[in-house]
Amino acid sequence: MKISLLILQPHHLDFFKNLYEELEAKGHNVWCLVRDDEINRLYLSGSDIKHTFFGNKPGDHLPKFVHHTRNKLCLISKLLALRPDLALSVNSLPPSPFNSIFNTTSVVFLDYKLRKKEERSLFNYADKIVTPDCYPFDVPSNKHVFHPSYHSLAYLHPNRFNADIQILEQLSIEPKDYIFVSFAREDWIEGKDQNLLQRREKIDIVRALDEHCEVFVDERGSVPEPLKEYIPSVSLDEYNHLLANAKLAVGDDPIVSSEAGVLGVPWIFISESTAPTLEEQEVHYEIGTRVADVEEAEKLAGMILTEEIKPNFQKARRDILKDKMDLTEWMIKFVKAYQQTLSDDVKKSK
Repeated sequence: MKISLLILQPHHLDFFKNLYEELEAKGHNVWCLVRDDEINRLYLSGSDIKHTFFGNKPGDHLPKFVHHTRNKLCLISKLLALRPDLALSVNSLPPSPFNSIFNTTSVVFLDYKLRKKEERSLFNYADKIVTPDCYPFDVPSNKHVFHPSYHSLAYLHPNRFNADIQILEQLSIEPKDYIFVSFAREDWIEGKDQNLLQRREKIDIVRALDEHCEVFVDERGSVPEPLKEYIPSVSLDEYNHLLANAKLAVGDDPIVSSEAGVLGVPWIFISESTAPTLEEQEVHYEIGTRVADVEEAEKLAGMILTEEIKPNFQKARRDILKDKMDLTEWMIKFVKAYQQTLSDDVKKSK
């Protein structure tokens, strides 16, 4: 079976990489279509993953809608050439509304409340919409499939990931002796009403945290120039190992906060809105807290770092892993079920 994985940002590569390897090993022809982006190129440099870049790198100061349209047309041309049986994507359906011309089944893994326009397009043109079982928003029932997991457990479940302590040795740092800070990039945010931190706020929070212990800032996000000195000397694919051994994770990137939670790292998510995964981790597992502004984050971080507050992160992680499954394993079964349906349809047509 021919399968295309649509990649818009590095976290999508993380999400699909184990599925890619498993499906290739089972004899499927899997190809990644990756939005052209400096970080995506760095992620894939030296990789054995079969991929093609689509779209153009922003930078010529054209309006956003022009970049968006050009990228969509470029992706459509790639899909027309590949003609996959199945196309999988995360939190969006990039080729809509033209995906019907490919005779390809489109499956979207959704874990955010989208903006109305994107949501309407997704509901109209996706064949299946797959969400975590904690997703509280309405999805067309004839298209909705849910799983007992989080997106981050496709690549951070113990079946798929073991933290490497040697990375800390390279940085001359001990486990739990540092804070991991991540800032989302505007062009990666898919959720509704996500209010990102401003430049001054980012600088303020990092400087405040730096008074408590060492701080590492995630290079993959939007990092102001004065904070570049906090970027660790590790490769992009080593950041999850660094996150797994942190004392605390802080920032406005909801994906990294969710990753921290499943790794058993307490998180502080700075935003006026939240995501279903984070809400469940905060309320049910008590592994993280959403705060509205930098001042609240600084205060709460200080209380955690001085152990005035002691999150039971080990119990939280145990409970998460007891309740949630390896999402890659679930996706493999999903693809197998779809392949069987395809085979049955072929037999009926004869």
